[in-house]
Amino acid sequence: MYRAVIDTNVFVSGGTVSNGAPYQIINLWRNQKFVMVASPQLIAEYEEVLSRPSVMKYTGLTPQETSLYIQEIKDRAYMTSGTLILNVLDNDPDDNMVLACAKEGIATHLVTGNTKDFPSNEYKGIKIVTPRKFLEELLKK
Repeated sequence: MYRAVIDTNVFVSGGTVSNGAPYQIINLWRNQKFVMVASPQLIAEYEEVLSRPSVMKYTGLTPQETSLYIQEIKDRAYMTSGTLILNVLDNDPDDNMVLACAKEGIATHLVTGNTKDFPSNEYKGIKIVTPRKFLEELLKK
């Protein structure tokens, strides 16, 4: 079974009421088609971004719905300790935390809409893929 870290941009988009790839990925996770891997740092970033007024307007989620969405991740995702620290990404150093989560959680995939800030399409056996590519892989299984 795939183990995937869902980058914040995909997680936020997945919380909307659209039928795009991020939304479908979140639904497939809810239906146990893959294991979501998260860390305390990633959860904190999810919460911070989803609480921004501009993002709340975009997602249409109320503060209570945002809270439930975050709690669902805390309850159902595989949580790493968040102790691994990597310093391999230069474009956006904050993305090191996402990569560290994937490495620490033995993820098969890191799903991001921001592939330009990651070193390549792979890091030490972890595939770095767009939501569309991950969705295609999930639907093939």
